[in-house]
Amino acid sequence: MASSELVSVYFLFFSDEKKKSLLTSVPNGLSHLSSDRPALNYLSYLKYVDFKKVYKAVRMWLRTKTLLEPFCSEFKRRQIALTNRIVTELGRIFTAGYARLDRLSLDIRYFEYNPKDDEVDCLSWPCYPGACVSLSDLREFLCGGQFMKNRILLSMAEICKDIEILSIHESAETSPEMLAEFIKAQRRLIKFTLTNWSSEILEILSSLRKQARTLKYMELIRCIFPRNEDYTKLFRGLAECRNLQTLKLEQCQHLSTKLMKPLAEASFEKLQTFIIDTEAVSDPPTTEIKAIIQNSRESLINIGLNVNLSLYADIMETIATFCPNLLNLSVTIERDSEMQQLITLFRSCTNLVELKIPKKWKLFEVKKSLVELGTALPSTLKRIELDGLKFSHETWEEFLDMCPGSINHFAFNCFKKYGKRYSKSIKNEEMLDQTWLPVQVTVDLNN
Repeated sequence: MASSELVSVYFLFFSDEKKKSLLTSVPNGLSHLSSDRPALNYLSYLKYVDFKKVYKAVRMWLRTKTLLEPFCSEFKRRQIALTNRIVTELGRIFTAGYARLDRLSLDIRYFEYNPKDDEVDCLSWPCYPGACVSLSDLREFLCGGQFMKNRILLSMAEICKDIEILSIHESAETSPEMLAEFIKAQRRLIKFTLTNWSSEILEILSSLRKQARTLKYMELIRCIFPRNEDYTKLFRGLAECRNLQTLKLEQCQHLSTKLMKPLAEASFEKLQTFIIDTEAVSDPPTTEIKAIIQNSRESLINIGLNVNLSLYADIMETIATFCPNLLNLSVTIERDSEMQQLITLFRSCTNLVELKIPKKWKLFEVKKSLVELGTALPSTLKRIELDGLKFSHETWEEFLDMCPGSINHFAFNCFKKYGKRYSKSIKNEEMLDQTWLPVQVTVDLNN
């Protein structure tokens, strides 16, 4: 059943007063709907609610019910107001004890939802009466968008104690203390993602100390770290999470030696994925990153270094020495010397499955070093993406001549000869025959 059709089912659970009010609002479109509550409690089967999908479903449902209405700006305004009323009521029945949710998403990023000040905020579902029953078993919670999340976090900290996966996107004047208290209230947080956080962050990261036994996945994206020297303790709480398996620091600002020191002193013996993507700083955490890699003790299999390698001396050598089981590598290359370091790495890391050289600043033009790379690639390699490099057709031909025959995925547009050479067919070959192609083409090969 389509999500918009489900709105008709959930409509039956509205109160008689609410049904009457809505029937009056759209007399022609809703008059045929039954007013009897179904014998089967469909809501008891509901385990996952996504605000964005619910809102879109209601908008689509209303459009199908009002096709005969003349469309104008006033009609659109009334339809949006009615959508907000219906979504608010859906939130009430979702959190009235009928459903026991496992997952809840209140994410309005990249989505048009702008309630007026005098309207009930549909995003306040966790604050409705009955939420203590419907949300007490919640395991996954995502909350994102440019709105203050204090009321939601305060309410849920009292209700939800077993959140395992938590994603918060956009600080938007949200209190860091309230987010920290929400994290502390959880018994076994496993995965935490924080994106676009520009407010105070020390208390949030310190709260992870309470999750030291269970936390396995930590991702910080576009967060602004303080430059104050007093913040050398910023990552101390995270450093105590000895069972951490994934650590991602992506596009964060002011990621310096002082901030990273606690992580360098930590023992992440189970760390499998380490990704760092940062702009140049006056004191790059070279020693600290190398220490994290060394302290992983051969557990690392996925590494991403989207950094200026010239500021991180010997980092490739460190990977070659301490990561013999490496499977996936993403690294920014801007100089021939860095390409040579990558080539040397493959003498030790012989099990690589995926290699990415992404574009971060400008494309780096390669010649013979690309051919040397083709010679050094291990026979285990399945995927290769060279978006950060540019090269001549002749260089590319030589590179293909040297590549192992194991590769099944390229991210650019010179595949037919390679496939023919190793008896592979191109799954989406018809796309390559078009007169126009996008800047980047991804092709998969069949054996």
